[in-house]
Amino acid sequence: MPLPPTGRSVGVDVGVARFLTTSDGQVVANPRFLDTAQERIVELQRRRQHARAGSGNRRRVRRALAKEWRKLRNQRRDFHHKTARSLVDSCDTIALENLRVAAMTAAAVGTVEAPGRNVAAKAGLNRSILDAGWTQFARILVAKAESAGRPVVFVNPSSTSIDCHTCGARCVRPRQDTVVCPVHGELDADLNGARNIASRAGLGSGQASAA
Repeated sequence: MPLPPTGRSVGVDVGVARFLTTSDGQVVANPRFLDTAQERIVELQRRRQHARAGSGNRRRVRRALAKEWRKLRNQRRDFHHKTARSLVDSCDTIALENLRVAAMTAAAVGTVEAPGRNVAAKAGLNRSILDAGWTQFARILVAKAESAGRPVVFVNPSSTSIDCHTCGARCVRPRQDTVVCPVHGELDADLNGARNIASRAGLGSGQASAA
């Protein structure tokens, strides 16, 4: 059923440090479900590896491990549904980057013998991206928005986080959470990205509802 207009339209920047930031300043924290479950999962994987093949113990460990992964998937899906519902209920139009997550999480170049540069860091980033579940979230958001009569606009993600949303100048990024514009100085990187997304979607600066 279509929802009544709210007067609020936003660009949404998804990330790893924060799950999302909207162009009017709303922040949703990243629950990091995999980090919470990791110790238990690693312990079960270790026990499975050492259990005798075909034994009852191995089957019990395998079932326990499958239960942990199922719990993790359910937690993530529930979080995505609740977050998407909140956005759809409060926004007339929602803009997102058209992210190619599969390409972003492609294996880092290297081998065990010659691992290349930053392979461990890349693997950690990939793990965080996949744990956040951006693709599933976008799919859930689009489905809820369609049923509510709210458009979702996907924009080109190129340089959204590194170009100043106010003047378009190329910024430098000294830290993950900060970009520095040569004209406007330090900016919150995620908020800057969300406001660029709003602009590309034709929603203006995305700052109209900011406090």
